Amino acid sequence: MRDRIIGYDAAQICLNGHIISDCIHASPDRKKPFCDKCGEKTISTCPSCNAAINGKYRTSNGYGISLSKSPLYCPNCGKPYPWTESKIQTAIQIFAEFGKLDENEKKTIEEDIKNVARDIPQSELSALRIKKMWEKYGRIAYNVIMEFASKVAAEILK
Repeated sequence: MRDRIIGYDAAQICLNGHIISDCIHASPDRKKPFCDKCGEKTISTCPSCNAAINGKYRTSNGYGISLSKSPLYCPNCGKPYPWTESKIQTAIQIFAEFGKLDENEKKTIEEDIKNVARDIPQSELSALRIKKMWEKYGRIAYNVIMEFASKVAAEILK
């Protein structure tokens, strides 16, 4: 019989953000070296600080809260996980290539996209700026940004 884990088990997630398992300590048989959805390599620790990626949370009474979506940032070092960084860079690249941004917009779009991925006071202003650009150029990068936008920013961007 396995020991009961109280607190977070570790998750295994592919570099594109697909959850492989949210309980690799309790169920090591669920681990996979590569993602069965996209073929990308999987990780269970933060590449920046090597802390375990938080997975399922188990309580002392045996109940668990499953991981419903991949976390965006490491709670240990604050760096974005690879899938978050990839989505941010993709959104920036879409705006750069297809947005026909003027020089002023190019200067602010990268920071604005990073801000909407975090739940910070500047997220709202950044979301409004992005929405203004969408109205000017069409909804390029909409799906990419909405995947990682903070709840407040996502409501503004709808």
